[in-house]
Amino acid sequence: MQNNSPQSLPGVDATKSQPTSNEIPTFESLTASYNYLTIQSFAQTFADVVVGEATKRRSDSCRILDVGCGSGIARETSHQWRIKGYATDFWGIEPDAGIEPITGLFDHFQYALMETAQLPSNSFDLAYSSMVMEHVADPQGYLTALRQCLKPGGAYLFVTPNANSFVPWATKMLHALHIEEIVLKMIQGKQAVDEYHYPVQFRCNTAKQLDRLAESSGFCKPEYLYVEGTGAASYLKGPLKPIRYFLGWKRRCVRRPENLSTLICRMTKPL
Repeated sequence: MQNNSPQSLPGVDATKSQPTSNEIPTFESLTASYNYLTIQSFAQTFADVVVGEATKRRSDSCRILDVGCGSGIARETSHQWRIKGYATDFWGIEPDAGIEPITGLFDHFQYALMETAQLPSNSFDLAYSSMVMEHVADPQGYLTALRQCLKPGGAYLFVTPNANSFVPWATKMLHALHIEEIVLKMIQGKQAVDEYHYPVQFRCNTAKQLDRLAESSGFCKPEYLYVEGTGAASYLKGPLKPIRYFLGWKRRCVRRPENLSTLICRMTKPL
């Protein structure tokens, strides 16, 4: 097993203490702003949102589920260790049996899809996932399973590419034409293709899709916030640079949050 203990990381506590900060942005504060190129790291921002939600919901206990926990949030396990500090019971599920669970991180861990995981019903205060929803092939089954394991009033938070923005839209088109891997190799290199285990589905990556799915799977109406940093630049380089410059100009002039590249959603189970 991996042992990525956060003991040497400044500001990270592996115990169940509850670090606090008035500087941490919340879902509500981010929703109220236009987050174009103001986000340095979507992983850090998403971890902040999860921590803010856990802080709101914690009383005597807070059971948290990491769906598709993998090798960390954007491959940074420090974010998970930080979230663990707000959980009295921290669970992780991961579909890839080739990824070893990090020693000491999760109180409970299992290899499973969300739809097939063996989880206690009406039990979790908070569940979250990072860059998982774009790969979900059965959104209805996935969200129904999530609703069942959440407590009444519990929330599911996730971050995923916004399918209405340019790069995810282009990826979806290339996937439909069966040339996605060829183009990815051209602009990102062979290693990016070799590490690309799960194909994108984009069946639950717009507000329109998610509103419908939430209603049919028994959630309250979802809430959304949108952010964009410089991540798209790694795709729009070389001969694609003019597209990046045009999109940047458009984002600055037409300030529409719903067109930014990254979507963060909060779904709440009714009381």
